[in-house]
Amino acid sequence: MEKDEIRQIVIDQQHEFTQTQQKALAREQLPALKDLLTSSRLVKVVLGIRRSGKSTLCTQALRDKKALYLNFDDERLAGFDSEDLQRLLEVFKEMDPEANVYFFDEIQNIASWELFVNRLHRTGHNLLISGSNGKLLSKELATHLTGREVSLTLFPLSFSEFLAWRGIKFAPGELQGLTSSRRAQLSGSFEDYFQRGGFPEVVLGEQPNIYLRELFDKIISRDIVQRHKIRDVRVIKEIASYLIQNSSQFISCQNIKTTFRLKSIVTTRKYVQLLQDVFLIHQIKGYSFKLKERSTSRRKTYSCDVGLIRALWTKPTLDLGAQLETLVLLHLIKQGQEVYYLFEDAREVDFCTIEDGKPSQLIQVCYDLSSPKTKERELRALVDLGKKYEAEDLFIVTRDLTENIVHDGKRIQIVPAWEFLLRT
Repeated sequence: MEKDEIRQIVIDQQHEFTQTQQKALAREQLPALKDLLTSSRLVKVVLGIRRSGKSTLCTQALRDKKALYLNFDDERLAGFDSEDLQRLLEVFKEMDPEANVYFFDEIQNIASWELFVNRLHRTGHNLLISGSNGKLLSKELATHLTGREVSLTLFPLSFSEFLAWRGIKFAPGELQGLTSSRRAQLSGSFEDYFQRGGFPEVVLGEQPNIYLRELFDKIISRDIVQRHKIRDVRVIKEIASYLIQNSSQFISCQNIKTTFRLKSIVTTRKYVQLLQDVFLIHQIKGYSFKLKERSTSRRKTYSCDVGLIRALWTKPTLDLGAQLETLVLLHLIKQGQEVYYLFEDAREVDFCTIEDGKPSQLIQVCYDLSSPKTKERELRALVDLGKKYEAEDLFIVTRDLTENIVHDGKRIQIVPAWEFLLRT
């Protein structure tokens, strides 16, 4: 591209960048990113699914910095190649020689971008990068920067962020003494969150089904099909929809291969991995004291967002239990927890979190616990596996039930989902 063309695109985007800084709503990761920009000499990398708010978070963090910005996910940069990166650098130097941060959005779209970033880092530039392909960024940066980068993953909004964006103030200490009206307000807000999910534009008022279906299509086409030159677009799109609709289920690659009549298990695994790389799905393993058993355990697959489950849903009845389980898993991974499931001797516990190398919390998720048989099954699994793994924090997360009980010598907290999602 001509240098003047690049300069005009930078000028246009810089104006948009400034406007975003002025109207952006806060995210919980903002303090951590601002601290990294000030204190760390490493390349700062913000990862996350498309439209989760990565660019907005970065612009917020740069509000008091002299920053220059380019988003490579711009159709005017379709012909941009590795040789143009040097012209871009020249444009930046001419526009503001005193800029103290360079922010590159979706730079992984450009061939040899990692070499360019490495060169800038070696020459002392403070760099911020964001992108929607976690493996691509991590793999290429690790090859050329060898540990000289630090990453932060951004997810769709948590429930506490959802409340803040809706103008509902909440402090974690409130949970100890809520009035009935306050509990009703939080429970009602949770129902809205449970239906809409956490993608920022949906929270701000976009029609969920239309917006999320269009987002799903764009992720498949832009972040997977075009990037990896996938030929059978229909199949990978159907696999993605199938996995999202069957969130919280055990689904093996062999099962996917059979269901969608794929010829190769290698291709099947590749497709599933690509869906994980762009953060459309998350998978967890079964916990065991033995590392080998963990690595070979069956995977449980979860959607990145409950609103997306509803947007793609094709079955007659919604599976509210599976969606509630998905919300709890997303809450745990947003907190940075190491999460597994437990399945032993016909006993299953939905989630097991690890602290200091051993199980800490065991969590069951049950939308409706009114059936005595269901309640006994959930309690028995928690008690038996809680004793085996010496875990003390045992929870059952429900839609709206609150109860503290002792069952066979083990204390179990039954909490409504809205309360569990607001615990730090």
